[in-house]
Amino acid sequence: MRLRLTHKVFIFSFALVSLVIVGGIYINNNFLEDFYSNRRIAQIKEVRELISKDIPTKEDLETYSQKYNITINMINKDNLRSLEQGKIYMKLNPRDNNRLNKNFRTVDRYILDKNNEGNRVIDHRGMEHLEYYKLLPTGQLITLRISMDSIRSTVGIVNEFYIYEGIAILIGSLFFIYIFSLQITRPIIALNSIIKKMVKMDFSYRAKIKSKDELEELGGNINFLSSELEKNMGQLRLSNMKLKDEVEKRKKIDELRKEFIASVTHEIKTPVTVINTHAEMLFYDLIEDKDEGKKYLKTIMSEGNNISLLLNELIKLIKLEANIVDIKMEKLDLSNLIIEESSKYKIDLVDKNVRLILDLEKDIIALGDRFKIGQVVNNILSNGVSYVEDNGELRINLKTKNNIVRVEIINTGSSIPEDQLENIWKAFYRVERSRNRKYGGTGLGLTIVSGILERHRSKFGVENVDGGVKFWFTLRKV
Repeated sequence: MRLRLTHKVFIFSFALVSLVIVGGIYINNNFLEDFYSNRRIAQIKEVRELISKDIPTKEDLETYSQKYNITINMINKDNLRSLEQGKIYMKLNPRDNNRLNKNFRTVDRYILDKNNEGNRVIDHRGMEHLEYYKLLPTGQLITLRISMDSIRSTVGIVNEFYIYEGIAILIGSLFFIYIFSLQITRPIIALNSIIKKMVKMDFSYRAKIKSKDELEELGGNINFLSSELEKNMGQLRLSNMKLKDEVEKRKKIDELRKEFIASVTHEIKTPVTVINTHAEMLFYDLIEDKDEGKKYLKTIMSEGNNISLLLNELIKLIKLEANIVDIKMEKLDLSNLIIEESSKYKIDLVDKNVRLILDLEKDIIALGDRFKIGQVVNNILSNGVSYVEDNGELRINLKTKNNIVRVEIINTGSSIPEDQLENIWKAFYRVERSRNRKYGGTGLGLTIVSGILERHRSKFGVENVDGGVKFWFTLRKV
């Protein structure tokens, strides 16, 4: 059975108090009598020393007797006889006129040392006494007597009282031992709970110990450790998320690379096939009409130009993605730039009977690379001209708000499915699933647009509007 720390501290404290009480009882029973006897003897010696200095008066003897609880007797020299060397005899009954040396039953004997003093244990009135005696220079004999039975009785009472006292202390201490055990173990249990949370990667809990001792210091250290681990784990999670994102990004890049290679292969395969087929027809003289042969040559040249244009666009895209192309930030007049780029499509717009509407604020100076922004406008216009419906409308808006310039190019025609709007910037992506070449182009124009605008840190997008599609991008106004 597993005991809680509080119970262990309680049991240990209770056992310690019990041991102290039992030990006290044992010591009292075995050593208190000897200790008390020695103390009483020391008191007798102290009185004897006081008496030895001066001849005590009757009042002195009464004072010593009361102060030290000692029976003191002064025997006159008339009742004493010295019949042998170092021995003194005293009549037990002063009225007895018999000679001392003939009636030993009526005399008491004191054996003296060289200092004319001594001690003995006697039976007086049925009780054992310890008696010290001394022969004074006056010839008087003084005796100091304590009852050994009295000592034993006192020690017995003290021991009995100590037993009752110990039991009372033991019972009364139960409450305080319990409070003490809680006071000691609660902070430890709280710290253990926090550490358990930390093991489970939960660092939100903090120790609140105000004991002003090592436990409070330990709680502060655990709080610091928890904070550091929480911070480090947060950084680790962030690093793992970044790593995961990087892995996902690389995975997507690999998928895009495969898709890109497949798209390039598809885009090149068609013109190469056309070139090979037409070249074989010409090589084997399978075409009799010269005019028809010229058409074949014209097709070969056209497809060759398409391949050359595609390769040039690929090189531009690769340089943008590799940050090889330098962006030269300069002041540029967006109104003039839009007018110049849109003028290149006048013939195409006339052929499709499309109306060009320019809604441009004048004298707007923006910050950007003139050549690259020209490419952006040109590619978006080319896309708009390709997809605008006959007899439709192509609108270019140039507006400013605060320090931002916004360019909008809107063409009437079919809208783009909402779930495909984000894909419009991908290389070789066409809304038509057949990926036909009806609208011409390399399929890289809008991808190059996104690359240039990202290098300018511009915002851009595409959205469906009533009756058409709107492309837009922003630049910082100077």
